[in-house]
Amino acid sequence: MLETAIALRQNRRYKKPPFTLRERLDQREEELQAIEAAKQAEEAALDAERTLIMDNVFSAYCEAKQGKKSLGNEQGYYRNWIGPNIGTKKLDEIVILDLERIKKKMTTAGRAPRSIQYIKSIVRQVYNFAAERGIYSGAAPTTHFMKKLKMDNKRKRYLSPEEAGLLLDKIKEASLTTYRVSLLSINSGMRFGEIVSLQWQHVNIANRSIMILDPKNEEDRSAFMNDEVLRMFDEMETGAPDEPVFPAKNGTKMTRISETFAKAVKELGLNDGITDRRMKVVFHSLRHSCASRLVNSGVELPVIAKILGHKTIAMTMRYSHVNDVSVRDAMRLLDQQQPGNNKKVANIDSGS
Repeated sequence: MLETAIALRQNRRYKKPPFTLRERLDQREEELQAIEAAKQAEEAALDAERTLIMDNVFSAYCEAKQGKKSLGNEQGYYRNWIGPNIGTKKLDEIVILDLERIKKKMTTAGRAPRSIQYIKSIVRQVYNFAAERGIYSGAAPTTHFMKKLKMDNKRKRYLSPEEAGLLLDKIKEASLTTYRVSLLSINSGMRFGEIVSLQWQHVNIANRSIMILDPKNEEDRSAFMNDEVLRMFDEMETGAPDEPVFPAKNGTKMTRISETFAKAVKELGLNDGITDRRMKVVFHSLRHSCASRLVNSGVELPVIAKILGHKTIAMTMRYSHVNDVSVRDAMRLLDQQQPGNNKKVANIDSGS
């Protein structure tokens, strides 16, 4: 107190406030308030900085998108590729070079261009989410990333009847469930996800019909049982209405095809020497094989589109090449014009 009194006396002498003890206490209170305000501002800045870290923004994005069907896939891609590379960076620190590095790693790991494109889509959605929430107003690094990339990532491989028969026989030797799942796919064109989502209440053996609910294109449809599928269901023991038709070993819904399928493909050498992933036999090849068999049998593309659950005929056009007689006939005209071939060639210009 003595030191304070001396200091106040000096202040009055040199006319420098505070002049009284009350003024000194008020000044001290203001100083403490300023210190507290600065501390709070610093903490707020740190909170804002933490909020803008990619990991935190993606976490908030996931919370807001709980009902999104593709969220599980997005989380998987984030966990494997995005998070380990840019998860600890702030949104305004991430540049196109960071995405190029992810692209390089994925390419080296043999991931398809479409998977890399998916990474771009996820990152873009996170930035859009941050902008919608008002926590970020800058540009996204995805704007010019892979901008000119055009790709056809669709599977091309389908099985001949002989290959399909050998594969099904090989699978049946190891796993009856995997065999039945495979048999249903190649005879109905159903996707793996549609097959493992089947419950017994969806199967009507009397009407030879299968209800496919909540499929990929979000439009329910029915599948018809051909004789092979009907025999398969006749041999199976029917479960409760809400039980899965093809359960996993623990009785729950199957989430992925058994390794039995890949082992059978390997033992038969169906992928030997094939490096292009689009040409490799995978479970989805059974669906393609079903479509190809339908085309070869003369079924019209609109009907095939309905069977496969395609939203547009454009999606089914990929199978039109399988039995394109007009193209084959046109190419045979080239044979007629080979040197030494004396067969008469029609003069198209003359109208003959």
